[in-house]
Amino acid sequence: MIYVSYFIVIYALIIMAARYDFKANGGDYLIVLGSGLNDNRESFTMINRVNRAARYLDKNPDCKVIVSGGITHNNTVSEASVMRMLLIERNVDPDQIIMEDKSTNTMENMKFSKQFIETDKKVVVCSSDYHICRAKLLAHKYGYKVHDIFAPSMIVELIYHLPYEEFLIIRDLIIRN
Repeated sequence: MIYVSYFIVIYALIIMAARYDFKANGGDYLIVLGSGLNDNRESFTMINRVNRAARYLDKNPDCKVIVSGGITHNNTVSEASVMRMLLIERNVDPDQIIMEDKSTNTMENMKFSKQFIETDKKVVVCSSDYHICRAKLLAHKYGYKVHDIFAPSMIVELIYHLPYEEFLIIRDLIIRN
């Protein structure tokens, strides 16, 4: 059993190290992906993504930010509206924020965000470390010139989410709609 634990930790570290994008600075647009709400309130994962996005925007003040996420599950507010509020609380200029509030999954995040992005602009995607690989794959599918930044997760989240995300990557590669 201890070998399985070592394997999972090493696997997670390799995946995380391979995902760091050194060319992400200087983006024209930053897409922050939603991550679900808990009774209309932000989740731990969403807070991590927004915090990471706010740090990026501090260093890239000319970058527009698209908060992407609609109304999901039993909520009555969109993920985008909650992320917008969180970014404003972190001193991001409200005029810098664009809301995409129709999407309910990662593929729709990419599809619906595209309408706000000018052609041939540098796009940076912000998601969780376990999700960034799939987010970039879908961004490429929709024609983005994409780079990434990711919010760190707790090791428990990585162990829980990584196998599922890897399955979805394979599925998305096979299904080309």
